[in-house]
Amino acid sequence: MLPSVIVVFMLLSCSCGENPAVQVILTNKGLQYGKHVGSGWIQEKLTQITFPDIDGDVDIFIGRVHYTLSGVTIQKCDLPEPVVEFVQDIGLKTSITGLSLALTGDWRTRFGLIHDGGSFNMAIFNTDVTSVVHLGSDAEGHLSVTSISCDASVRDVDIQFSGGASWIFQPFVKYFKGHVIGIIQNTICPELEDAIVELDHHLQAMNVSFGVNEVLTLEVPLTGVPVVDASNLKLGLKGEFYSIKTHKEPPFVAQQFTLPEQAGYMLSMGMSEFTLNSASFGYFSAGELQALINDSMMPPHCPFHLNTSSMGMFIPQ
Repeated sequence: MLPSVIVVFMLLSCSCGENPAVQVILTNKGLQYGKHVGSGWIQEKLTQITFPDIDGDVDIFIGRVHYTLSGVTIQKCDLPEPVVEFVQDIGLKTSITGLSLALTGDWRTRFGLIHDGGSFNMAIFNTDVTSVVHLGSDAEGHLSVTSISCDASVRDVDIQFSGGASWIFQPFVKYFKGHVIGIIQNTICPELEDAIVELDHHLQAMNVSFGVNEVLTLEVPLTGVPVVDASNLKLGLKGEFYSIKTHKEPPFVAQQFTLPEQAGYMLSMGMSEFTLNSASFGYFSAGELQALINDSMMPPHCPFHLNTSSMGMFIPQ
């Protein structure tokens, strides 16, 4: 749910089964830092929620009146500090308690042939939202985020009507307030899950091969699914350089290595010798490590020359 955390892992696409040459550990300290950055994203997504029209009937002294609340939009969001934590073998859990929203919209009523309408202001108090997302990888190894569960509860709303005969309608808000709460409560999670799907699509579109220079590219796909425990998140990346000309695999493979978690660090990254050696092989396979030397380039005072007299004993043919 927090892309500012997930952005650390956006260098992804896969070659599953390989030992990672680059390992990354995000600790709980780093997660909490990401939480502060991600709060802005959460608030932005909440203010983009679109609510369906809310309609129903309410009995007042003149009889049964049909009402419709339409064009409901969020004007302001008071977002408390979210609680974000790792969920072992799953991913991330985010909880928001005491969220308050200010909304506006239009109201219409119908009583027989009599129609009336105006605008309204609505305040939603003490909303709680809890979301759990699974962190995994797709068939190509891109990081994937999937909603596992979402719960939302709205404890109270206050509605103030204006325009038309609102002075007649206002006293009867308490009779249909529960219906309004139910509609809003049932809208939050589907909208939030749509935002998670949008984030997942963005991750699948991420490029995982980066040009280093005119000779080399660096590929950093995931080599397996993320490993999540109660205190950190571990990622293994391929971390291999290739020649742009040949894209040839080196005659050696990445060996296993262990990256210890550093106490007090937000993020740790380790790289094996395979990454550096793959860069050397990339230059070699591209022909960049070859040089042509002829005898005219030898210093005159050199005791041997590049001719058959000097080199024949080493290379008879």
